[in-house]
Amino acid sequence: MRFTKRRKAKDRRDGCGFLILTCLFTCFFLVLNSALVAKAYPTLAQLGPELLSHPRVKQIMMFVGPVVLVFVEWWLADLVVDLLTPKRKTQ
Repeated sequence: MRFTKRRKAKDRRDGCGFLILTCLFTCFFLVLNSALVAKAYPTLAQLGPELLSHPRVKQIMMFVGPVVLVFVEWWLADLVVDLLTPKRKTQ
């Protein structure tokens, strides 16, 4: 029977703690983004085309806007982590 080499604890990114923190940060981002979209959308609706003032479009933007912003924020967070993490040499 072969035993595989164990990774160091600092190299691990999976597990219950990681999932809980990811969920907490996502909820925080959603609350923050909802407030941002609710505050900014009326101004955009006045400045933009007439279509943005329609109630159905407003409802879609209030739902989809924060979700899209969450994806953008996680993408930016992943990009920053990749830029700040030193590259490992592979042999």
